[in-house]
Amino acid sequence: MTENDDADRRGRDRVEELEAAKAAQRDESRPEMVARVHAGGRLTARERVAALLDPGSEVEYGSIAAIGAAGEWVAEAGGVDFVGTVGGRTIITSSTDFTDRGGGYGAARLERLFALAHEHRWPVVFFVDGGGSRARHPRVGRGDLELNAPFGRFQLFDGMAELSGLVPTIAIVSGPSFAGHASLAGFSDIVIATGGSSIGMGGPPMVEAALGLSLSANELAGVEMHELTGGIDLLVADETEAIAAAKRYLSFYGDEAEGPAPATAGDLASLVPDDGPYDMVPVIEAIVDAGGIAPLRPNFARSVITGFGRIEGRSIGVIASQPIVDDGAIDENAATKAGRMVELCDAYELPILALIDTPGTIVTRSAGSSPIADPADRTGSTQPGVNRWHTRAVMTHHHRTVPMFAVQVRRGGGLGPAVLGGLSSGRAVPVLWLAWPTTVLGRPDGFAAVRHQDGFDDVVDPAETRVRIGRLLAGIDRRLDRPAKKHPIDTW
Repeated sequence: MTENDDADRRGRDRVEELEAAKAAQRDESRPEMVARVHAGGRLTARERVAALLDPGSEVEYGSIAAIGAAGEWVAEAGGVDFVGTVGGRTIITSSTDFTDRGGGYGAARLERLFALAHEHRWPVVFFVDGGGSRARHPRVGRGDLELNAPFGRFQLFDGMAELSGLVPTIAIVSGPSFAGHASLAGFSDIVIATGGSSIGMGGPPMVEAALGLSLSANELAGVEMHELTGGIDLLVADETEAIAAAKRYLSFYGDEAEGPAPATAGDLASLVPDDGPYDMVPVIEAIVDAGGIAPLRPNFARSVITGFGRIEGRSIGVIASQPIVDDGAIDENAATKAGRMVELCDAYELPILALIDTPGTIVTRSAGSSPIADPADRTGSTQPGVNRWHTRAVMTHHHRTVPMFAVQVRRGGGLGPAVLGGLSSGRAVPVLWLAWPTTVLGRPDGFAAVRHQDGFDDVVDPAETRVRIGRLLAGIDRRLDRPAKKHPIDTW
């Protein structure tokens, strides 16, 4: 055997050893663990990625962490990272693997990909179930120091802060998500969670050690609680549904060539009564393309509806009153929900449709010792910050640059129209402000800032609304080539 033959053999051996190390990470090499995951009704880390990405588009990053002291290949641990496409658009996706070291993030797993997302404006989809960063990285086994410095431009949290408002970020939580994993979800634009999962900063072991309470992860920080308090954007049944929702949300960051009209488009006039409560959801579904909207925070601050939809193929954000909840009145949570939707749409160049039917903004007053708040009872108090929380949404409207289409469906009392649809003057003038025949024009109340007929661009048959907005959208270009981001997105 010649020297060249020896070199060829050594080269082949090294490649075979490398392939064996990578193969050991794949699901087919650990059938018992895969069976355990499936028995729990869940997908493995690699199955999640495969279900998300277009087949044949995936490129894996960072599967090998180091070479061990004996010269063996040391595989990365805790999860998998890929670049691929969803619907033909390039994205980055990372899935923790809770069966491997609890899904813990080690040094520099995501920092490299954050730099790529920042440079190329690739959206990021995370699967973030696990207990936070792990203490030691596989490279430590060969005598290296555990480093927290970035392998790229950013570390974990400042990377997420840099991406906020620059590229869409979606987190999927489908199990216990604590510490750093919970923070990654909190930094994300949209959080999708599956029933029975949990999100918290300190896990059950920490709580038991500190307080002596033995709680399950879901008892401590269940997503069912977060759904009602605004901590997540969508609660779904399982990971398959979560992945489908993530794909749908991603699709709205692009437009389609055309969109089918809803079957109920001609029924709009019959959906809104002159008086009394009604459901705004069918009204929205009669205006946007068939398929309706992808909702955000549907069970938080329910007097306002937010979500994504399309009109004649053009993607839009929707902000609407919901008159069957508190008469459509806007409290602090509802104003916050509306304002964040404006920020989200403005950052990613999505036009906004506002449907307005509200008596205005409201505050609550807590009673002190008396069941009815008495001005003389100093233990009672009004909702704090009333002079500021409504102005956050109004200010966000004033600084947005995406077009607004506002429709006063019925009532527009007080500051309600400004919170939902922006100001009627200044830099945030709606492109089109319509009223329907059900609109209330004027009130015998000198303190109500209601609009009058000459304040609208037109009063129209509701069935005309979709057509008019669609024609204007066709002439408005989305500025997706903006060289720098406009602003970050409020995490709340």
